[in-house]
Amino acid sequence: MIYVFGYASLVALEEPGAVPGRLRGYRRFWGAAMNNWEGGAAAKHWLDRDTGERPRIRVAYLDIEPCEGASLNGLAIPVDPQRLPSLDAREINYRRVDVTGAFEPSPGEGEAPPCVHTYVGLDAAHERCRQGVAAADTFVSRDYLAGVRRGFERLGSDALAEFERTTAPSPFPERDLRVVLPA
Repeated sequence: MIYVFGYASLVALEEPGAVPGRLRGYRRFWGAAMNNWEGGAAAKHWLDRDTGERPRIRVAYLDIEPCEGASLNGLAIPVDPQRLPSLDAREINYRRVDVTGAFEPSPGEGEAPPCVHTYVGLDAAHERCRQGVAAADTFVSRDYLAGVRRGFERLGSDALAEFERTTAPSPFPERDLRVVLPA
């Protein structure tokens, strides 16, 4: 069994045995994006809630990167080996990396799990985000951001405040989008 540290949308997953904690030596930022026009109907994409159309935009996501002296809160979720490929597919704009030595459980949560991974943005996702800044065609899904905030609210009274304190505000406007995931 490995644990996957969620620092954004994965925090919203309610999983038995999850361990709240922090990742030392990392910072959270808005740095990954996908081109919503790429891939066919079977690929992950976003639809405009008002029109039902698939807009030709980039959609931004939170990411993390090493940063000496920084830390961020989140949730280590137990994942059995059979489920791991579906989680990897869900996180298509990221690669999974081992962060076992950087994870620290919250006080009172016991010992750290023996193996902790997390997802970091792919170079291509970073480049799409940079291109989106230049083209001014990048948005954050209102549902994505609301789900992240709800997940941190469920972690405890101070978890959302810590998330807000350790995460720069999104430089991208919000848009009312609905995600369509591959079957």
